[in-house]
Amino acid sequence: MPKYRNSLNVDPDDKDPLISRRSFLALLGVGTIVVGFGQLLGASFLGFLYPNAMKIPPSSFSLGRPADVLSKEGKVFYPAQKVFIESKAGKVRVQTAVCTHLGCTVNMTDTGYKCPCHGSTYDKYGKNTGGPAPRPLVYFDVFKGAAGDLQVDKNKTTLDPEAAWYSPIV
Repeated sequence: MPKYRNSLNVDPDDKDPLISRRSFLALLGVGTIVVGFGQLLGASFLGFLYPNAMKIPPSSFSLGRPADVLSKEGKVFYPAQKVFIESKAGKVRVQTAVCTHLGCTVNMTDTGYKCPCHGSTYDKYGKNTGGPAPRPLVYFDVFKGAAGDLQVDKNKTTLDPEAAWYSPIV
């Protein structure tokens, strides 16, 4: 007969170590905590091995062939680069759609642009007219690339809406 009622030790030798259910569950809980803490440390260590580089789009991008871009007149939002592309009478210009306050994407309105985040407003040329935005929206440089397509360089900017127009020779 075992020494304790729920004991699995049926050996008549009393020198065998016995473990109670309470001790077993306590050891199981401590083991779970130790394994979880080890996994947490391992995951944080692996985080250092992965490069912390931001995935940002290149500063130069293509609009397409001049005939395709100039075939439709008006202002169009290009979400991949967060810009407004405006074409009129054989000319094209590109304006940023990023609010100068905190970097939200502005929406086009009848009178200009409006930031949905903090209420900054801009006129139709991108000049800030209200809200917390400190600077106007800039225009990017447009040029003809080596392959004949229209390229936009986000590193070259201007605030003059008339100087931003580019007229490609088709």
